[in-house]
Amino acid sequence: MSARLLEIRGELFVTLETAAECYGVELRWIETVYAEGLLGRGERVGPSLAFRAAELDRLAAVLRWQHLGLDLETVSALLDLP
Repeated sequence: MSARLLEIRGELFVTLETAAECYGVELRWIETVYAEGLLGRGERVGPSLAFRAAELDRLAAVLRWQHLGLDLETVSALLDLP
């Protein structure tokens, strides 16, 4: 696995590709989760997008809830996101 951890303005970020590899999910799924706003605001890094590494716990929760059959709209409501 090629790690794509980046420091941006003193904060650690992880690319969508790295997150997909780490969690063993398809990149398209991570992109959808990101597009739904569940990973906060990201940063463009070349051809990739990166989000704050601090949001990895949230990503794990989203993945668990998806495995339980919850859709992303419901997950967003559980996370109290707009």
